[in-house]
Amino acid sequence: MEAGKVIQKKTGKRMRSFFLNFGKLVLDVTKLSFGSLVLGTIIRGDFPQTIVLFWGIVVSAIGAIVGLIMLTLCEEK
Repeated sequence: MEAGKVIQKKTGKRMRSFFLNFGKLVLDVTKLSFGSLVLGTIIRGDFPQTIVLFWGIVVSAIGAIVGLIMLTLCEEK
């Protein structure tokens, strides 16, 4: 019985660590998408600015929310 509990704790800790790191990755992708889509649109303007700007903001907002939720839920205490 003890071995089963130890394995479950290690598996749970690994999953928590995975989602913590995945949340960090989502936030990094969010920063990159904001930088490339939103700021790139403002600087260059090759594509229709309103469409790219809108989707850049949407992707950044969704990514930030998902990343923060994952970090909050999986953060080690």
